[in-house]
Amino acid sequence: MEAMQISAKQVMELRQASGMPMMQCKKALLEAEGDFEKAMESLRKQGLKTAEKRQGRATGDGLLAVRISDDAKTGTMVLVLCETEPVKNTPKFIEYVEKLADVADQNGITDLETLGAADLGGGETAESELKNLVGLIGENMQLGGIARFTVDGDGVVGAYIHNDKKQGALVALTGGGDADTAKEVCQHIVFAKPTALNRDEIAQEDVDKELAFLRDQIAEDESMKNKPEQALEGILQGRLNKNFFGSRVLNEQGWYREDSKKVAKVLEERGSAIQAFKYFAPGA
Repeated sequence: MEAMQISAKQVMELRQASGMPMMQCKKALLEAEGDFEKAMESLRKQGLKTAEKRQGRATGDGLLAVRISDDAKTGTMVLVLCETEPVKNTPKFIEYVEKLADVADQNGITDLETLGAADLGGGETAESELKNLVGLIGENMQLGGIARFTVDGDGVVGAYIHNDKKQGALVALTGGGDADTAKEVCQHIVFAKPTALNRDEIAQEDVDKELAFLRDQIAEDESMKNKPEQALEGILQGRLNKNFFGSRVLNEQGWYREDSKKVAKVLEERGSAIQAFKYFAPGA
C-alpha cells in the first residue's frame, strides 16, 4: 500500500494552528491520514501528557496585559504564568493573555477563581482554554494574578508594565492624580516592590518577629552595652522604621527618583494619595 503524502502546506497550517514543531505536526497528520481535526486532537493529547509531567515545574516567567478605561477611572491587569521566555513570546500565548484581559475588564472580574470560570467563547472557560494551550505547547502555565481598581471624582487609575513584560503594577490614586503621576508610582512599585500600602496592613506577628531579631542584634552589639534603656529603645524603633517598615510600606519608602522624600510626601505635594496598588511578578 502506498504511503500517504502530506503536503508542506498541510504541515504549515497545522503548525500555525497548534504551535507545535513541524515534525510533530507532520507525524500527527500522517497518523490521522490527513484529517486536520484528528491531527489537532492528537497533538493536544500529546501535549497534555507532556504537561502532566511538567505540572510541578516552576513557572518563573509570564506575561502581563492591562486595560485602562478612556476616562482612567477603571483599570484591570492580569498575569498569566509560564515556564520560559520563548513560550511567553509565542503568538498563541500572547493572544490568550490579551483575550483574558478583555474578558476580565468587560466583566469587572476581581479574583482568580472568577477569572478561571469566565466564558471565553466557543464553549471554553479561561481555565479550560489554558489547559488546551498547555496541551498544544507542552509547558506548565497558570493564571498568576489579577487586580481591578475603580476611582471616583478626580482620581485616576494607572499602570506600568516593565520591559520584561512580566513585572508591572496597577495603582489607584485619589485627589488630584494624573496619568503621569500614576505611571511614576507604578514604576516606583516595580523598582521597590512594596508589600503593603500602610503599616496596619502588615501582620503583627511579622512585626513582633522583626522586633525580636532587632533586640537580639542590639544585645549582641558591644557598642550598645553601656547605653541607657531609653536610648536603646530609640535605636530599636529607628531600625524598625527604616529597615522594616521603610522597605515594605509603600507610603514610607523613599521615592525612587528622590530617596530623601517618602512616597506619601511626593504625592501630597502633587495633591494626591494612593488608594490601592498591586505589584505583579512571577512569585510575588
